[in-house]
Amino acid sequence: MICPGFIDIHNHLPQHAFAGIGEKELLPWLKKYVFPREKMFKNKEVAKESAKRFFEDLIENGTTTTLTYTTIHPSATDIAFECANKSKIRAILGKVMMDQNSPSFLTEKTQESLRSLLELIDKWHGFDGRLFYALTPRFAITCSMELMKEIGEIARLKDVYVQTHLSENQEEIKFIRALFPKCKNYTDVYNQAGLLGPKTIMTHAIHLNDEEIRLLKTSKTKIAHCPTSNRFLTSGIMSFRKYNKKGLEMGLGTDVAGGYSLSMFNEMKEAIESSKCLYYFSEGKSGSPMTPSEAFYLATLGGAKALSMEHEIGSLEKGKKADFLIIDPQKIDPMKSHSIYTKPEQILSKLIYRGDRTCIKHVYSGGKKVK
Repeated sequence: MICPGFIDIHNHLPQHAFAGIGEKELLPWLKKYVFPREKMFKNKEVAKESAKRFFEDLIENGTTTTLTYTTIHPSATDIAFECANKSKIRAILGKVMMDQNSPSFLTEKTQESLRSLLELIDKWHGFDGRLFYALTPRFAITCSMELMKEIGEIARLKDVYVQTHLSENQEEIKFIRALFPKCKNYTDVYNQAGLLGPKTIMTHAIHLNDEEIRLLKTSKTKIAHCPTSNRFLTSGIMSFRKYNKKGLEMGLGTDVAGGYSLSMFNEMKEAIESSKCLYYFSEGKSGSPMTPSEAFYLATLGGAKALSMEHEIGSLEKGKKADFLIIDPQKIDPMKSHSIYTKPEQILSKLIYRGDRTCIKHVYSGGKKVK
């Protein structure tokens, strides 16, 4: 079986080391695991070894395009780009930006944070047609309005991506209300900062009201749906069907290490099962659950559209970049070659629910074999 390479539109490179370790909810987990780990990336050897393993794991799992957070360290981000380039993966990376409400060892001065990323943009954005830059304010809690407005200006000037988090956790939302009392809601914080737009990817977006949905829709801002992480950190369940009917464009993100795996097979499965849970507990009011074909779309062409790359990747069409996988479905089929369940939708369902890296025989990026 040949299919498009998977597109993971949200994950964190430095968190790869502790994937599978949770701690209550988002904010306590950040303090206990995320921030201490990211501090280590001041060490270039740690940054290099971590980046090398991270991109190897993505490719082993069939991911040919990734949108990734690094840390606040420019050197670690530069190293991540170098490792991504060597791996031949298609990657959009960004240095995390934080100038408030973060540990002293990860808090930047606003103007220093801005200066440090311009060199990275000039060096890497558009490199080899595979590597691109994403301005990366972690989330509004750790970013001043001054910083976010400057980021918005740079995004327009340099035509780069923007990635950040939105409405993941209820305690986070309460914090945002206290920090930005003049804003109507969480999404309006980013709207007033000038961060919404076609090349902006907002991650999670679980607890949105109708006004926030309208803002995202009219600005053509995209959503990274991270069902594994949403459940793992007990953040909630995003209403896929509601957003789908409203016309919001979405892709899937593993969100390692909020998510516990870089496997897009797993993320597709979790997306379907989360939508079933929401359907059941809402007594059908949430709309019909996600189908396997919809999950597969989010992991391929949906992700490409979220990254404004649908004319280059995401499907097997003449003229597109040759990012594709060669998969052996029999690897995970109990009946192997004797199976009678061989319709395309049956094969797809089995792959989503039983598939892993062992059934991916070859990975091609830009027509070149990378696994």
